[in-house]
Amino acid sequence: MSSGVGGAEMRTWRKLLCNERGVALPLAMICLVALTVMVLTFLTLSGVEPQISQSLTDTARARYLAESGIEWGFKQVAASPVGISGNFAASLLAGPDGVNNTADDLQPTNVPAQNTAAMLTALGSPSPLPTKTTAEGAFSVTVRNDNLANDDKFTGVTVDSGNKFTDNNGIIIVTSTGTFRGATRTIQVALKRVGLPPFPGAVNIPGFQADTFLSNSVNSGNANRYDIDGRDYDRNGSLNAANPTKLGVQVQPGIQTDLGITYEARAEQPFDNANVCSGADCSNPTKAANRTARLGIVKGKDQNPPGNYTTGLATIGPDASLNPTIMSGFLSQIASNPATAILQSTQACPIVMTGGAATATSTPTLTNGCSMNQTVSLGTTADPKMVYFRGDPDTSSAFAGLTVNNMVSGAGILIVEDGDLQQYGNLRWDGLVIVTGQYVSAAFRTGSNTTIYGALTGMESQPAESSGYFDFFMDTNLDFRVRSSKQNLDMVQQMLSVHKILSWREN
Repeated sequence: MSSGVGGAEMRTWRKLLCNERGVALPLAMICLVALTVMVLTFLTLSGVEPQISQSLTDTARARYLAESGIEWGFKQVAASPVGISGNFAASLLAGPDGVNNTADDLQPTNVPAQNTAAMLTALGSPSPLPTKTTAEGAFSVTVRNDNLANDDKFTGVTVDSGNKFTDNNGIIIVTSTGTFRGATRTIQVALKRVGLPPFPGAVNIPGFQADTFLSNSVNSGNANRYDIDGRDYDRNGSLNAANPTKLGVQVQPGIQTDLGITYEARAEQPFDNANVCSGADCSNPTKAANRTARLGIVKGKDQNPPGNYTTGLATIGPDASLNPTIMSGFLSQIASNPATAILQSTQACPIVMTGGAATATSTPTLTNGCSMNQTVSLGTTADPKMVYFRGDPDTSSAFAGLTVNNMVSGAGILIVEDGDLQQYGNLRWDGLVIVTGQYVSAAFRTGSNTTIYGALTGMESQPAESSGYFDFFMDTNLDFRVRSSKQNLDMVQQMLSVHKILSWREN
């Protein structure tokens, strides 16, 4: 009996366990809940994704605005006034109002508790992009000196020994913050201004040879066509007495080893020539008058204290502030700048620059007898250029790295390296003309007309160049004028091409 009852109970439980009636409703409820949760999740995500996308877009636009601020700030910094030794002037670090320790130069920096940055953009008024409104995004830009602790880790250069307003190394830190809607991005760069060498003379011959040539046909009747003047001039030809007078001709101190005389004496020789005749007239009074006229070509600061204005031998003198080492260091920094385009001139294919036939042009044609036939922009005073020709050292000293024909004008820096500058045309240059390297000459030929406001440098870096070749050559029957001009040298110092970014970071 007991086993029969137990069997019946087991069969009853099996029926109950296998009975699926009433299961559908709970399962349906569970599935409905699960589907509801999934739908709500998808709906939530679909609402968040546009927000994420918009946030990414806004952040990207904020970064582009910050980049625009860096580009704008780079141009503002480059164009800022020139301070001592070509560094940045204190006015840049004082903010737009130019007054020290006011609100616009007490801005936060990346260093806690060091509010020493100065605004470049207007205080409290971020700048929009050109043709845009602030609603479409804006940037604000500050600048400061690199004189704070640990700045060297960012710039790669020893911390500036100056203070908030005194730049001693030509490096400043620019910070740009871009803002779009609620998104902000900040970019910070260290900018360097490559300081120009001092150029202590209107004409500088600071190399290992100071061989100078002045045609023996230059006499009292035509010496006024030659003019080397260390007094300061504005580019319009007006004397500017507010700026100091420089030497007429500068050389480096010391002895020119191939001749055993001083560089100064070598540069003086062609001007201090007491044996120049006027045609067939070789009388002593004529030769004396011719010597006086030739000495009168060179004008400038007396090398002897107190340095008053003078003419002749006293303004042809040594100055150690410009020498081959300093010049080579400057050119190395210029050549290494990614913005510098160097035009190659070779002995097989020497470059010839041809200007206008009737009027001067700042976009002359360059040819080299090989494949080159192009124009080049030599710049204007409103947009000066760096124009760099690199030649091919020629031990015969006969290679012209650049030959100039016809009428040419330009502004900025004109460099001819490892080759002669042979000027046969009509050249007006505002800024610097530098001829440098091995076996080189700055040569101004018969019939040419040259006007330079700024400085001319002819630097021979090869002390063993053969005799009979000249680093500075002035031929017969030409017009030649070089005048010192701080206005044009400052213009050159403010060129974008003498500024570069040392480092970059963003957050």
